Amino acid sequence: MIVSRGGIEGAGGAIVTQQFYGPAPATGSRGAGLPARRGSVPMRPLGLSDILDGSFRVIRRNPAAVFGPSVVLAVVRVAATAGLQLGAYRVLTAVQLQLVSIFLISAVIGTVLTGVLTLVVTQEVLGGRVTARQAALGVLGRIWALVGLALVIAVLETLALVPLLVLGIWLWGLWAVAVPAMVVERTSIRGALTRSRRLVAGLWWRVWGIRALGALLAGLLGLIVTIPFLLLASLAGSSSFLPAPGSGTPLVYLLIISAGSVVSATLTAPIRAGIDALLYVDLRMRREGLDIVLQQAALPAQPVAVPDRARSAF
Repeated sequence: MIVSRGGIEGAGGAIVTQQFYGPAPATGSRGAGLPARRGSVPMRPLGLSDILDGSFRVIRRNPAAVFGPSVVLAVVRVAATAGLQLGAYRVLTAVQLQLVSIFLISAVIGTVLTGVLTLVVTQEVLGGRVTARQAALGVLGRIWALVGLALVIAVLETLALVPLLVLGIWLWGLWAVAVPAMVVERTSIRGALTRSRRLVAGLWWRVWGIRALGALLAGLLGLIVTIPFLLLASLAGSSSFLPAPGSGTPLVYLLIISAGSVVSATLTAPIRAGIDALLYVDLRMRREGLDIVLQQAALPAQPVAVPDRARSAF
């Protein structure tokens, strides 16, 4: 089962497609006589437990595709932030710039990881799997668009958050599925933000609550994972190890903290990314009957024609 811009390759090689922005075809009662689950995700609108549990299921079923990109991006982020921290020790007036840079780097890397995880999740919904290489290559063509989207969202949410806390929180929920929409639907930055707004409309509280709960769970897991590294680093910091160049921080202390950050980010980032991807799938099912179309794709059927303006079958 393969998702492409042309359609979904279903049973017997048939390509079953739908008008991407249009309603699902009439099928009678939802899911009647059709498979309820083909991967880790049920073929129906998802509840809170489905989304949270589904995120962990996807990770367990696809460890290489999930943790491969995650660990690479975690190393890049930690290396970049560690370098910025060393620079900030040399120039104290650069601390604010350092914090902003770390925030933007984290936002970009988190967005790219969400894009990769979106491909893994969409294949899971179809009952298939992708390798880490396939997932990475699937996002490669959209990498600069994702970077731009990450910067736009991060800057606008931050600017809104500083003077108007409510507005920043509102945008965080409104643009919750912009990244999955960009990856799956191949939209522009503006198109992804608009698409997310339309999918979330009327369901903002639900989307924001699930996203916030996922962030809280990931944060708690990250804290638990980081504690042993903090204890070990505190012991190292009290010893006479060589300081990091340009700072008074022991080099071993910095290395241990960085290692803890890599492990924590590797384990927790996929959880948040998976929740965003599953929220996108859930909203598509609720708004457009995507579950019905995907269920029908599993049955022998004649191809369904699709207008030229359709962008993808998923």
